[in-house]
Amino acid sequence: MNSATLFKLSDIRFSYNSEQLFDGFNLLISQGEKVVIMGESGSGKTTLFRLLLGFESPDSGSISFKGSGYTDKIIRSMRKEVVWLPQDLNLGAGKTGELMDFIFEFQLNSQSKPSRPEIIDTLEALGLEAGTLDSTFSELSTGQRQRVGLACCLLLDRKVILLDEPTSALDLESKRKVAELLLNNKRTVISTSHDPWWVDKCDRVIELNNLF
Repeated sequence: MNSATLFKLSDIRFSYNSEQLFDGFNLLISQGEKVVIMGESGSGKTTLFRLLLGFESPDSGSISFKGSGYTDKIIRSMRKEVVWLPQDLNLGAGKTGELMDFIFEFQLNSQSKPSRPEIIDTLEALGLEAGTLDSTFSELSTGQRQRVGLACCLLLDRKVILLDEPTSALDLESKRKVAELLLNNKRTVISTSHDPWWVDKCDRVIELNNLF
């Protein structure tokens, strides 16, 4: 594993609606690490992702990416290397294939635009049939939508993936496929999870409830 520091959070304090979520929070995440963030609802898991992505700014403290403190320029550079997948992806009510194609129409993603065979191969690697592309996305099961989202993450080919409960709606065989594709490589994977199976596959667990 590459031990170079990817994210560093130092003495982070952050309040939301007068509730203190982080009070002197410190965290180092190294490149290539597979880290799980655990904690009860309201403990700050989603807020931590939003801080990492630069969607929220701490009340005090500092965040850096590859040794550079967050500025607008560093945040833009960081986002080119990071993809975030929420727990229940909502792409809309169109055909799955069309919605996946739309993701790659954005300028930031256009250079990663995959061919149709590449999309099908990725879906099949996650246990989904090629016909999924012709299905209405909103009519897919939660587990199918989850895997379509994971396919998009893989096809975007970013170095860092943030995942919110990535295996919550998957059976064991699907979990194995996801772990094989996401965890056995040099990518940095930061996830939230309450799934013991997934947690056991990752390198390190951060318990937010025990930090403050």
